[in-house]
Amino acid sequence: MSAFPTRRRASGFTLIEVAVALAIVGWVMGSALYLVKQYADERVRLREQFYATQVSWNQLLERYQQSEKWTAANKAANRATKGAERQAGQEWPWQLEIKEAMGRDLYRYQVRVSVPNSDRQGAALFLYLVEKN
Repeated sequence: MSAFPTRRRASGFTLIEVAVALAIVGWVMGSALYLVKQYADERVRLREQFYATQVSWNQLLERYQQSEKWTAANKAANRATKGAERQAGQEWPWQLEIKEAMGRDLYRYQVRVSVPNSDRQGAALFLYLVEKN
């Protein structure tokens, strides 16, 4: 036996090591939550843009059918330039602007759709059509 007692080293982590590990885990979790929030926001924005574009295409397609004389004359005469269309359980307000373009009987049709309950514009599409007389 030795004259000096041997000292056993304590097993486990020090307080500093635990604090550093918790800080790293907290940073990783915060970053993960931020990314999930960004993903959710982008998903909502893309959904709104999809439905607004759908409404725009619907309005432009009706005008195309009218220009090709595929619809009845009385229905074509009552076409509004402003309104709302129901998509995904919401009313999507739209506005149609018709302008003469260069060329004979050529018109530019532009539809702007707003996001419901917001001032933001969801989509704006345009189309050039020749009006047949």
